[in-house]
Amino acid sequence: MLSDIIKKHPVLVNFLGVIIVFFAVLFSLYLLIDVFTLHGQESKVPHVTGMKLEKAISKIEAAGFEWEVSDSLFDTGRPGGTVIIQEPKENTMAKSTRVIYLTIQAYNPKMVNLPIMSDISARDAENRLRSMGFTSVILDTVPSADEGLVLAVKVNGHAINPGSKVSIKDQISLEVGDGKVPEQPFEVLPDNVQDSLHRKQREKAAAEPKQRQQQQR
Repeated sequence: MLSDIIKKHPVLVNFLGVIIVFFAVLFSLYLLIDVFTLHGQESKVPHVTGMKLEKAISKIEAAGFEWEVSDSLFDTGRPGGTVIIQEPKENTMAKSTRVIYLTIQAYNPKMVNLPIMSDISARDAENRLRSMGFTSVILDTVPSADEGLVLAVKVNGHAINPGSKVSIKDQISLEVGDGKVPEQPFEVLPDNVQDSLHRKQREKAAAEPKQRQQQQR
């Protein structure tokens, strides 16, 4: 009977065959996608924040995840190599192919080039240093007519040239003018020196009329 139908309606049979093959291919692709994407196979992201990097790596790999150190920061309150931030966060459900990105505590303070700060205001200089990560900035006022301007920079008490590499944990001292010009001490000359100066002034005054007369001739 089936053979009779095929003989009578070959086009329809071929069309039905194409449809069956099409859906069979789609179903196969769906199964393959599940295999390669691990559909439905998710695990809970472990909590590793605050752990040393070596221990955090062991815990991440034991949970079936991959890991990568994406950044490092420096904070005196934590030992070097401690995990500060993890992404995704702990207890998040994720596929085992997901990479856990870690931000760790740097082992050494960040080093930067000391900028040129002479002849700018103390406020601008301090703000610039703090934005670079410096936490210890001291303002020392010194006698100068340039009130509020930075006159010199010292690192840990020592003068240093702009552009030098320094640690952001170093102490920066800014010498700032107080706007007060120091008075010059009045010097009293000895009597013999004063008499000599007065005598020379009198001789010069007496010689000026004679010099004018000679010039007029």
